[in-house]
Amino acid sequence: MLADRYGLEVSTAASAARDAYVKGCDMLLSMYPGSEAVFARAIDADPGFALAHVARARALQIIGDMPGARAAMDSAQHHASGLSSREASHVAFFTLLVGGQAVAALAALRAHLRAWPRDAVVLSASATNSGLILSSGHAGVKREQRDLMDDMAPHYGDDWWFASIHAFALAETGAHGAARDLAERSLAQRPSNAMAAHALGHVHYETGTNAAARGFMRAWLASYPPEAVYTAISPGTWRCASLMPATTPRRGGCTARSWRPM
Repeated sequence: MLADRYGLEVSTAASAARDAYVKGCDMLLSMYPGSEAVFARAIDADPGFALAHVARARALQIIGDMPGARAAMDSAQHHASGLSSREASHVAFFTLLVGGQAVAALAALRAHLRAWPRDAVVLSASATNSGLILSSGHAGVKREQRDLMDDMAPHYGDDWWFASIHAFALAETGAHGAARDLAERSLAQRPSNAMAAHALGHVHYETGTNAAARGFMRAWLASYPPEAVYTAISPGTWRCASLMPATTPRRGGCTARSWRPM
């Protein structure tokens, strides 16, 4: 059976579907625009590929297309018979998440990750400042987020995406040196990773390195698509943008107003 980039088997026999799914997941995880179209190509190659429907639903949820996200989840559920235990749990988790059942989704996320810690698409739902943990309203959520990432770290090794979300959790709890190292390592492996840029933006802002913040954000934003929905990174970028001279052009989501919750 074919597997994703994290070695998890996926229920498709079509290499083209698996390859498009892997590419789309990397785009989704790094908050690079266009993953929904790549997942559509995976579905074209194998209309019964349930996880591609799920990933497309998540991509549509992130860009605010909730009718499309719900329709994609309906398609995933339609094709869910005969899935492995991991894939069935994956579908069940995203059914809760896209359905707006955040409390139940957070409990399902924890249970799923105990069994399958390398299911990065599930883990990504708790990876940002608007993810399930940090938006939960619990006391001590930043520490809770870091504890989860510390627990997951042995399962991911030097993975570029995990390095970026671990960096963010470390930055949020004041471990700025470690956060900087991980974010820079992630960007070295995948320069377009908005999650790593977000984490490094936080480090610069929170340590008062304003000149470095301006230089980094100007350079990074120059290669990020201006049409992108700047969901994951925008809180960090508008903070850095606020340190720039008023005459500095602000592209894409480099404003506080552009942020939307996920």
